[in-house]
Amino acid sequence: MGQPAKTMACCGLKLWGQMILPSSLPKMLGLQVLQLFKTLHRTRQQVFKNDKRALEARVKINEEFKKHKNETSPEKIKEMVKIGSDVELLLRTSVIQGIHTDHDTLQLVPRKDLLTENVPYCDAPTLKQ
Repeated sequence: MGQPAKTMACCGLKLWGQMILPSSLPKMLGLQVLQLFKTLHRTRQQVFKNDKRALEARVKINEEFKKHKNETSPEKIKEMVKIGSDVELLLRTSVIQGIHTDHDTLQLVPRKDLLTENVPYCDAPTLKQ
């Protein structure tokens, strides 16, 4: 796995990599925020692989975290973590890349984690015993 996050206490703030979090933030909540930040960036890299323009979502992710870096309310932070987690799930499970191959043709490039077995639909499911 990756290197452990480097922390440094300074002026009432904790520095994790590029993220600065208020030191008054409960440790577990701060770790959740950091984990979400990293997960969003990893998902962005996987979902928008080889798409330079879409990979610029990096800027938007960083802007959103910087915009709310001074938030101290645990309830508000939990709400924002939930929204961020929902966005990450949506990106990971619903976005498929398309490549223009012709004027009016797109070639879809699904990731392996999006491909599932083609199981026929059953109108009358039975319980497994």
